[in-house]
Amino acid sequence: MNKSRTYLNIRKIRELKNLTREYVAEELNMSMSGYGKIERGEVDLTVTKLIEIGKVLDVSIEFIFKFDVSLFFNDSSQSSQKAS
Repeated sequence: MNKSRTYLNIRKIRELKNLTREYVAEELNMSMSGYGKIERGEVDLTVTKLIEIGKVLDVSIEFIFKFDVSLFFNDSSQSSQKAS
């Protein structure tokens, strides 16, 4: 698993669920800057912290690892490319 992809997935899942960094940081009892470091991949995540993040985002750790934002957009972009 690409470590940086995990951090990116956390940010993308949060954004797709329309959650603010402030909200997630509050739910995790963290500062905004501390949570920002997680999304930027500036800190190593513990399994415990990943579980907590998953609970706030309402997804499993497995989902965080396997999430691929392109799955949400590839189908429509491919069909519009075929149409042109």
